[in-house]
Amino acid sequence: MKRIVHYTNQFFAGVGGEESAGASPGVLEGAVGPGRLLQSLLGEGAGVVATVYCGDDHFSENEEEATARLLELVKAAEPDLLFAGPAFGSGRYGLACAGVCRAVGAELGIPVLTAMSPSNPGADAIRRDVPVVETGDSSGDMRAAIEASAPLIVKLLTGETVAPGSEEGLLSRGGRWNTRASIPAAERAVDLLLAKLAGGPMETEIPLPPFQEVAAAPGIRDLGHAKIALVTTGGLVPRGNPDGIKSYLSTHFGAYHLESKEHLVADEFESVHGGFFTAAVNEDPNRLIPLDVLRDAVREGSLGGLHEYFYSTTGNGTPVETAADMARDIAASLEEDKVDGVILTSA
Repeated sequence: MKRIVHYTNQFFAGVGGEESAGASPGVLEGAVGPGRLLQSLLGEGAGVVATVYCGDDHFSENEEEATARLLELVKAAEPDLLFAGPAFGSGRYGLACAGVCRAVGAELGIPVLTAMSPSNPGADAIRRDVPVVETGDSSGDMRAAIEASAPLIVKLLTGETVAPGSEEGLLSRGGRWNTRASIPAAERAVDLLLAKLAGGPMETEIPLPPFQEVAAAPGIRDLGHAKIALVTTGGLVPRGNPDGIKSYLSTHFGAYHLESKEHLVADEFESVHGGFFTAAVNEDPNRLIPLDVLRDAVREGSLGGLHEYFYSTTGNGTPVETAADMARDIAASLEEDKVDGVILTSA
């Protein structure tokens, strides 16, 4: 019998709800929660021998340590395959599934599979490396997600080829794959062009990601009476990174009090961004958050005032959906504090 280890979070493992999100990695014997449905669909040739779990917050805040411990637990069960999730639209859970899949695949060299919504930041983090079964955004889609995952698990266990696209119910891997086509590329391109010109149905072989158009905000006509806030995607945080802002694939932001500071000093702030050389910013944090020149502008009367906090995250690989969620939260806070405008700086 082929051995499967199922990774899940604290909720689906039955450990507890949000109050148990700090639960450290653990293991339960056999199939638990959604793993039982999976087991019933696999037949006699494969079995869920262990359920490995971790609290969503614990993984997010202790990713390296949690991944290492989960890898130990998975390895001890001697699996032939790891299945993680389904995580649906839960970002913390999805990123944990992505991290565990990547570590297990690299260290143990066994097939891995996960399942989540296209909107989950974990999907963008792992879809190029690991097959991701497409699900809905909520756990109400659990049965459909498990039913879609089970045949793919069987294929992976038997060494059968899994197609890299939607025909298997998977999210697009975002890459180019060599396949045999009955019609040459030149003829396919002409057929697409003719279909487009005729207004008929057509589907490109290389779809481009859609981006929402955002209308520009109206200009501020009287800066001398305007209250301005500072926001950055350059990852500037107090030294030691107390909020655990990630250097890439960030999931949250920090808000840091400017108090009566006239400028930012290198002893107190640093950039944790993983996508650019941070030495110049760490030498003088005002290069990213220009507090010094803006304080001068306030004194001179060319600027009305500064918001008492600056907001910071990293834009390194962060999915658009996650960035939009953070932006909405920041904007709501700024609106409540009657801020008139924002200076957004990036690396």
